[in-house]
Amino acid sequence: MEESSKHTQTGLQYLPAIARKLFHSRDIGESFDFLTWFEYAPSDEKAFEELLYKLRQTEEWNYIEREVDIRLMKV
Repeated sequence: MEESSKHTQTGLQYLPAIARKLFHSRDIGESFDFLTWFEYAPSDEKAFEELLYKLRQTEEWNYIEREVDIRLMKV
């Protein structure tokens, strides 16, 4: 699947401005198969939205049944 979607390559285009960590939780009985954490400066918010748009266009997104978007800001 990676060869057809280029999911990882898409994320790499936004480094170092947007840090990304993917956690696999299927095997530990969690409600979600994956949890993805992103970190970026407020000045990179537009780039983050662009990255999300591109990731949602990938083949993997066809398998998403539910998405929860939680955004926190460090103050």
